Amino acid sequence: MYKIGVIGSGSRMTPLVKNTVSKEDFVLGAVCDPQLESVKEKYKDYENVKYYTDAQKMLENEDLDGVMIGTRCSLHTHFMQLAAKYKIPTFLEKPV
Repeated sequence: MYKIGVIGSGSRMTPLVKNTVSKEDFVLGAVCDPQLESVKEKYKDYENVKYYTDAQKMLENEDLDGVMIGTRCSLHTHFMQLAAKYKIPTFLEKPV
């Protein structure tokens, strides 16, 4: 079972996450987004998800097998560098 984290869960990333982590080999472990209330509503059917507004804290505190980044384009480089610092395999929604 692979535990996946998400940084930025907007309208493009949410369907992708739901299609990916609904497979039997993946579980949604943590989500980081500044709009926590709306994000919690999106993932209310998932169990044991931890929510963060700080991506670095999420990456420090969670034992993730991978991370999916779906932030605004201007933030992609920052979050890719952060994930690389923790040596976590990363899926980026769009190119840097």
